[in-house]
Amino acid sequence: MDIVLGASGHVGGTVARRLLEQGRAVTVVLHRPEQAAEWSARGASMAVLDVHDTPALATAFSEARRAFLLNPPASPSLDVDREERRTVQSILEAVRGASLEKIVVQSTYGAQDNPHCGDLGSLYAFEQGARETGVPLCIVRAAYFMSNWYGTLSTARQSGVFSSLLPKDFKAPMVAPQDVGELAARLLVAPVEETGVYNIEGPEPYTAEDVATALSTVLERDVAVDEIPRQEWPEFYHRNGFCPEAARSYATMTGIFVDGRYERPRMSLRGATDLQTCLRNQASTLSR
Repeated sequence: MDIVLGASGHVGGTVARRLLEQGRAVTVVLHRPEQAAEWSARGASMAVLDVHDTPALATAFSEARRAFLLNPPASPSLDVDREERRTVQSILEAVRGASLEKIVVQSTYGAQDNPHCGDLGSLYAFEQGARETGVPLCIVRAAYFMSNWYGTLSTARQSGVFSSLLPKDFKAPMVAPQDVGELAARLLVAPVEETGVYNIEGPEPYTAEDVATALSTVLERDVAVDEIPRQEWPEFYHRNGFCPEAARSYATMTGIFVDGRYERPRMSLRGATDLQTCLRNQASTLSR
């Protein structure tokens, strides 16, 4: 049996669906019981639990052979650096308490040993801890998620403007989360001996201006970018529900990304989904 964390999200949901389509026995780990009906209809088993309940998670893992692992994002109203590492430790302790034959971990470009840089730091800790379990391991490092722009669809539709912390002309590697899930599912079912780090980004890099162009096409109206100056990043995060600690951490993470203070992979796999298609698919989903 395979077990999948994060099935209610874009990446984990794609992993679980692809495994089920192959006729594999799949258990999805869910946080809310109301999410169970959809997955039951698809033929999955469910484990409804809090990932911080390490014994319950270990019990779920003990019934599986392979696991797709991701670290659910902490609420930005909390200190994300502390909370996400707490989640990482619970997941890893549960892995150590099971007898899994292979794990696939979702990570990110720019993962690094830094205690206050949001996902970059917590996912670095996740990678390192996963290696220390000794379980055969694939790490999927994803570029900037195109889904980070999903929240702009409503604003852009209403006002014709969306905010961007990325400079308008900053060209960045981006990837559709579904393409990340496709890769993770393939690696999970691959032979145990197929391990290592796999980097993935989309067909080409994009700027915030490219996002505006894609939104203009998808929404059939003119859309412009409101670039947020660097000195206003912490306040922007704070206005959008981040506590002071989380705002500082995410502002640091954004700076690392924009400044390129991370090692870009020498080789990357390419997802098939372009930015416009990704945004159009999400707009279609929201309109149902």
